[in-house]
Amino acid sequence: MISIIIPCFNQGRFLNKALDSICAQTYKKWEGIIVDDGSTDNTEEIALKYCNRDSRFKYIRKENGGLSTARNTGIANARGEFIQLLDADDLIEPDKLLTAMEVYQNNPPGNIIVYSSMRYFEHNKPDKLKILGRNNFLAHVELKADDELSAQIDVIRTRNICVISAPLYPREVFNKIGAFDEGLTSLEDWDFHIRCLNAGFKFHHYYKNHSLTLIRLHEASMTSNQKLLDVNFHKLFIRHSLKRIEEPVKKASFKTIIKGFIPPIVLKWIKRL
Repeated sequence: MISIIIPCFNQGRFLNKALDSICAQTYKKWEGIIVDDGSTDNTEEIALKYCNRDSRFKYIRKENGGLSTARNTGIANARGEFIQLLDADDLIEPDKLLTAMEVYQNNPPGNIIVYSSMRYFEHNKPDKLKILGRNNFLAHVELKADDELSAQIDVIRTRNICVISAPLYPREVFNKIGAFDEGLTSLEDWDFHIRCLNAGFKFHHYYKNHSLTLIRLHEASMTSNQKLLDVNFHKLFIRHSLKRIEEPVKKASFKTIIKGFIPPIVLKWIKRL
């Protein structure tokens, strides 16, 4: 069984679409655990509607504690051998679970975490999928199981390799490295993936049509809060000795170089002339 964890805090307006994408899965052996993190909107009403419609859904309500606490609550109540995480404002394509299970079956056993490709979409344009997010952000790196573990670690120290709903995690990952860090208010997925690699798990990317995870872009999404991201990046930078990606040095033009050698008083006279 696959346990799908759906944390939700005041995102009832998106929740039904996320749950519809679960119901449409071609892999049928799943349970969907909706964790209401103290919502004050119609999250409970929508969640219970789906629970009454399909017994594979389960609803848990808790006091508001943040995204990581909601995910951890869902994982603690999961019965599946695999864990799929899906935020309430995102979607998974119909073959997402089936393809991931096939990839696991076709790869030799070991400490492997398989993950899918992804696409972004603006919330008002669901049919127009994009490779890049806001500000041309790319949240995806394709790693393979035959990459050296040290090479994968080098990559993840510069950037997160995938969004949280791309992997299908074996349950043993959480048994071995623990839950999400509830002290992080963002980038907790990056922290978790670093810990996975440090524990010896390697990531393996796959691509197949109709198997993507789809990330909704909207003004209330966490990626829109740059200040929050900066604060948590600093925590990760210290904790994991992350590497900053330096911007390429632009070549100076001939005009700029000449200016460096000409005294300012001469430049003023040149402009007057």
